[in-house]
Amino acid sequence: MRSTSRETTTGNALRDEAVPSGGGVNEDANRADASRVTNKRDRDGDRRLLGVTGLKNYVQHGTKLMADEGEYGELELAKAGAKGVRVRQHVNPLTSRFQEQAPAPTWTDAFDDVTRALTIDVGCAGGRFDLLYAKRNPERNVLGVDIREPLVERGLSWGEASGVSGNVHFATCNATVSIGEWIKNYQSNGAEVELVTILHPDPHFKKRHRKRRIVQERLVRSLAEAMKPGTRVYLQSDVEELTEDMRDKFERYGEGCFDLDPELYDVDDVREKAAKAAEAPVEKTENDGEDDGWRSTWVHGGWLSENPIGTPSERELQTLGEGLPVFRVMLRRTENVANQ
Repeated sequence: MRSTSRETTTGNALRDEAVPSGGGVNEDANRADASRVTNKRDRDGDRRLLGVTGLKNYVQHGTKLMADEGEYGELELAKAGAKGVRVRQHVNPLTSRFQEQAPAPTWTDAFDDVTRALTIDVGCAGGRFDLLYAKRNPERNVLGVDIREPLVERGLSWGEASGVSGNVHFATCNATVSIGEWIKNYQSNGAEVELVTILHPDPHFKKRHRKRRIVQERLVRSLAEAMKPGTRVYLQSDVEELTEDMRDKFERYGEGCFDLDPELYDVDDVREKAAKAAEAPVEKTENDGEDDGWRSTWVHGGWLSENPIGTPSERELQTLGEGLPVFRVMLRRTENVANQ
């Protein structure tokens, strides 16, 4: 579920994975779609319809990602004639068919070596990030997960086209419901899940739709139960409020099973700042009626200035290319025992 690289762009009506890209871009149709959305934006002044980056590079972005000289050029997708796929822009994960536990992949069919440490990318969309990460890290297995089957199928086909195989696989499920059991299943053979990424998920700006966001209390608790100490969770978005929401849910519902990664943050300093902030008078806001008194400690750690995993997401490249910020948080599973 990624904007350009995940489920959506930041709430926009258009996305890279929702149109053909690379070999087979229908640019006239794209421009017509872009014009309609631009006109709507002009009418109501809401840039959120387009995401933070707007449509400046929309038509060309998918093609740029396929280009040999681009960040993803080493995948050689353009040379292989890889094409995009049309999918529904939004899928409601709360429908009954997405509430059942999905069977885990057959790991021996998915990967050449099931003893390798696994990285799980939740909301993989078309999978360029996963393919590039797998190519750059052949000692790891990479699993891209998305709720939309056409995008998973595209990831599999692009894996074949790029020649990246053996250590990358794509599978369909509602991660909020199923990913915890998948992690346990993979680790049951003695291997480890070392990293879970959630990059640029659908922000669902409307308040009534926020219950559809990927990171919910249920997901946090299932990861806390399934993940082993030392495993990392990487959160990233170009929507600051969304990254705050994801971070806060891990802190609030993780029951001490997660903390800021001590290799990237001065955790003691963060806690000291939080303690001082707690002593200061609380300023009243117009939302005080909804305030239950909870305050984040991790907010005092700020955002990571650089991507700590070394491989950029598609949306990240687009956002930074337009001179706009990306908000990043790395968490680490603690030694605390999760409540069953």
